[in-house]
Amino acid sequence: MLVRFSANHTHLYPGAILRRLDDTDESRLSPGDEVLVEFSEGVLASGQVLEADNDAVVLQMPTYRTQRRTDVAARTWRLVAAEEPGLMRVHRRLLSA
Repeated sequence: MLVRFSANHTHLYPGAILRRLDDTDESRLSPGDEVLVEFSEGVLASGQVLEADNDAVVLQMPTYRTQRRTDVAARTWRLVAAEEPGLMRVHRRLLSA
């Protein structure tokens, strides 16, 4: 399943917020789901859910380039639910396998 999010910044970091753009009543994220993130400057990057449970999601994001031509390295992140439905907060960076 493809799930779309918008990010509140040009890259992910602990504390960054992702807003789900699809209907928040849809099913939860599952391992193997593709996640399309639109960053604050309009750049799109497609990641993949590696793990998902009731409390957290592990999201692997590829290398991408910001609009200002800064390369952002591939990283794996742990996301948790934020204060509002449809929001997720980056909890921490994980070591890539």
